[in-house]
Amino acid sequence: MFKISGSKKTVTGLCICFLLVLITGASVRLTDDRLTTYGKFKLFTDILDSIRQYYVDEKDPAELIDNAIKGMVSELDPHTTYLTSDHFDQWNQRYEGYSGIGVTFDIVKDKITIMSVMNGGPSDRVGLLAGDRIVGIEGKNAVGMKRDEVPLILMGPKGSMVTVTIERRGWPEPREVTIVRDDVHVASIPYSFMIQPGVGYIGIVRFSATTSDELDRSLEALRLQGMKQLIVDLRNNGGGYLEAAVEVADRFLPKGKSIVYTKGRIRDFYKEYFASDRTGKSMIPIVVLINRVTASASEIVAGSLQDWDRALILGETSFGKGLVQSQYRFRDGSALLMTTARYYTPSGRLIQRPYDDKSFDEYYNEISDEDQRSAWKTDDTRPVYRTKILRRQVTGGGGIRPDIFLSTRFDTLSPLIRRIIFSPDRPFFTYVEELVQQYPELKSNLNTFIRSYKVEGIVLQKFVEYIKKLGFHLTKTEFLENKRDLQFLIKQTIASEIWGDEARYKVQILRDYQLLEALDYLIPAEELLARAYHLRERG
Repeated sequence: MFKISGSKKTVTGLCICFLLVLITGASVRLTDDRLTTYGKFKLFTDILDSIRQYYVDEKDPAELIDNAIKGMVSELDPHTTYLTSDHFDQWNQRYEGYSGIGVTFDIVKDKITIMSVMNGGPSDRVGLLAGDRIVGIEGKNAVGMKRDEVPLILMGPKGSMVTVTIERRGWPEPREVTIVRDDVHVASIPYSFMIQPGVGYIGIVRFSATTSDELDRSLEALRLQGMKQLIVDLRNNGGGYLEAAVEVADRFLPKGKSIVYTKGRIRDFYKEYFASDRTGKSMIPIVVLINRVTASASEIVAGSLQDWDRALILGETSFGKGLVQSQYRFRDGSALLMTTARYYTPSGRLIQRPYDDKSFDEYYNEISDEDQRSAWKTDDTRPVYRTKILRRQVTGGGGIRPDIFLSTRFDTLSPLIRRIIFSPDRPFFTYVEELVQQYPELKSNLNTFIRSYKVEGIVLQKFVEYIKKLGFHLTKTEFLENKRDLQFLIKQTIASEIWGDEARYKVQILRDYQLLEALDYLIPAEELLARAYHLRERG
């Protein structure tokens, strides 16, 4: 969870970046505790100069300094981090967006293949479609280009142009298209739809500069479709901007309710956030789904809605990241994302999971340790808090503990299926491209397709024959063991090819047992809302 602030131009900030005595892993021991900060800085520069002049292999001094800074920062806490200029740009794209042509792509048979086109984006405006192949860029052959090289060429300053050569099924020859690059924002809410009559579903995958606007559009669209109850899915959401989390919680909480407060060593970092008096707030029953990867800004939303008895929280105990990172930019474009405060839910719970006396790997790996997860679920030594209205018991001690635990069940794919999926030939995608052309009747109603269509008979048989030509020879036993997964993946790819990413996700839901189970708790969520708000006036 990140809080943006201006660069800190202080002498202390400069010195901190070079206090590198215990960081580099070197065996140098300071015996004179009276050395001043300047003296330690001088020692570091002497060591750096010695390495530059005499080390057996030539080393880049700038790279050595970057690594030393990273080492120093790693001694603070698991979430303070230093990003070089390039790494900061990559990180920033997740929350601020970038300038480019607005597509996702994969490399299929050595060709840049467009997998999806951003609605209303630069490529959409010139008519590019999913399935198009980019075989040339600026008049140069793009076949065989490495995946990492593609964004470096297609991205660029807003308003600049790039000419691509497009190969499309049905065209007798490739055509050149000139695209004007524009701002591209990575969606915070890629999926928003009616999951069943009266029940809306909103999946928030990050908290970025556009999250609140996306949420407003999603809520309005779902209201127009008759939404009476809502599932907010925060699973696997690792966080983002604190302010974005506050704005999301504000959409569901009455005026004046505390959402989160932060406390740091410095008074300036104490701040409390409250729900606004904005109109049009949604007061329908809400179920919020969380899991072990739900972190940071996501925990602010889940924690505040739980503390005010506003939503029923389902799933697993969340990650437990309650540290505020302030952003400090430097002249070379690098950035320090430094912990400056801890945040607390309205009831006073500190969400941060303990990290003292743990290595970096131990801290991150314990969320995947099933024994540890089970211990968190049954731990009765955690501090107890009470919700603000109904005085329900909630626990602190790290993460948001759900009101109701839902088991996580996964359909684990076999190594064989994984090899097919990740084959450079991308068999599911290329087979379905041909299939949709041969069977236009597949392009029926999406809901009917999801409910009724089964991949059987000739469609499944032809796929097995198709992958056999690519080197995948399935025995009868292997086919029977993997038949269900093959059927599911082909159906999912058909949905994506015809209707796009959201349709692919709607098929995925057929195997999302946690989400399907959450539907059973909409009535308890409605009862919670009635007790906490509708009956509040009775005292």
